[in-house]
Parts: sequence; C-alpha cells; structure tokens
Amino acid sequence: MDNRAFLYTLVNKLFLAISEQLERVPGGECLLEQVIESLSRRVFEQFESDYYPMGTTPVDYATSWIRLLGRQGFLNENHYEFRTEGEDIHVAIFNGSCAYREYCAQAHKEGLLFLCPRMTSIKWIIARSMGSPYHAVTEKIDCEGMCLGVIRPGNPCSLQDPTAQGPKDG
Repeated sequence: MDNRAFLYTLVNKLFLAISEQLERVPGGECLLEQVIESLSRRVFEQFESDYYPMGTTPVDYATSWIRLLGRQGFLNENHYEFRTEGEDIHVAIFNGSCAYREYCAQAHKEGLLFLCPRMTSIKWIIARSMGSPYHAVTEKIDCEGMCLGVIRPGNPCSLQDPTAQGPKDG
C-alpha cells in the first residue's frame, strides 16, 4: 500500500470510529457535523492563501473550495457539479475518486451514523463565506457512483453556539 492510500485508509477508519462513538451520544449527528466543519476550518486556515472565489454567490464559494482542494491533490475538480435553484445549491459528486468512499460504504453497511464529509465541507465553506448558517441534505448516496445533495440556508442542528442560549443555572 502506498503512502497516500494508507493515509486515505487511516482517515476513513478515523471517521468510522468517530461515527461509531457519536451515534451513542445524544446529538451525535450535530457533533459529527461539527467535527467535519472543524476539520474543514483547519484545512481552510492552512491553505487560505489559495482560496480565490471568482464571485460572491454560494456556487462561486463552493467552486473555489473544490478548486483549492483539487490543487492540493485531494480530489478531482471535474467530479463536482453545482447548480442553483432559488436559494438551494444542488451538488452532484461523481465518486470515482472520492477519498471518503470507504467510510461511506462501511458506515452504510454497518448502519453507523453518517454525514458526507465532502457535502458537509462544501456546506461549511458556503456558510463561512456567506456569513450565515446553511445545512446539507443528502438526497442520494452511491459510494461507487454519484452522490446528490442540496445545500440550503438554515441550520437544523440544535448544538449551535452554546453561549447563544445564555448561561446555564448551576
């Protein structure tokens, strides 16, 4: 196994372990989303100087994010398509080379908690760039073919900023 294949396997196993543990926790799906968003933020911070949106729309931000990840050799830019319909951003991911295929397939096989890391990271960059919350809805997951989803304004997770609810009584 070459070094890159090993690293992808390691990342997939890490996501499987995180999903396995978080599905036991109340609010685990929101916590998994926060883990993926935190990872996205850290990657963005490291490579922010390579992030050049060509406009100010959600699709512009998503396309620039994918371009940045592609330049780092993490994905194939041609495997992503974005289309806008009203406020919705429709995402098609052609998974021939998705780094998370093992996580996707194994999580579904084992019935584990699953959020698409790619869809979630695209949602994160849009929310960050637009300055307002967005959420991703996965419509179709095909770990070997094509995944479809919609990213739209709003955030269904109840575990947003805990300080927004005020201090807890102690």
